[in-house]
This record gives sequence, C-alpha cells and structure tokens, in this order.
Amino acid sequence: MKKILLLLTVIMLIGCSNQPQESKNKIYKDGHYEAVVKGYGGNFTMKATFKNDKLTDITVMENEETPSIGGVAIEQLITQMKEKQNENIDTVSGATKTSQAMIDAYKDILSRAKLK
Repeated sequence: MKKILLLLTVIMLIGCSNQPQESKNKIYKDGHYEAVVKGYGGNFTMKATFKNDKLTDITVMENEETPSIGGVAIEQLITQMKEKQNENIDTVSGATKTSQAMIDAYKDILSRAKLK
C-alpha cells in the first residue's frame, strides 16, 4: 500500500511540474512596442519586438537625422540594444542628442514590455 501511495505521489508531482522552468523566469512580454524619439533632426518612431523573452528586432522609421552622424549612431545603437538586451547602452560620440533620445525611448519600451 505504501508503495502505491509513493508511486501516486511521484506521478502527481511529475504531472504538476509540467510547466517549463524558463517561463517562470520570464522578464519581457512578447509583443510589438513603439516610442516616439525626438532626435537632433526632429521626431521619429522607434519600434521594438520581443519574442521568447528576447528583443528580436528594432526598427527606426523614416527620420531627418544627418545620415553620416545620426544615421550611423542609430545603427550602432540598434546593434548595442540587440546584443546587450538591457538598459546599459552607451551613447555614440558625436551624436549625443540622437543617442540619448533613442536610449530614453528604449528604456520606455523596456519598462512597458516588462512583466509586472
């Protein structure tokens, strides 16, 4: 009888732990988020996508940033954001206004994507 109860207890425990461990530790909700960025050349939109607790895509829509300065900074910032997956993003020298605006928008997006 004790063996049967022990076996049933083990089966119940295995059945209850069917949820994957990684979903318990998720930080971000899947979805698409966007923020308006006020850069050096004016406002533009930054869009971000999260899937499986990772930032998978960032897109900066049409903008009036100087291509050789702000445009380069945008690409470098997008690379940093995808690689680091957190708020610790460095500004790009020579494009401080564009950098800071994108970092602020990114932090806003991260805060809205975070699970409560």
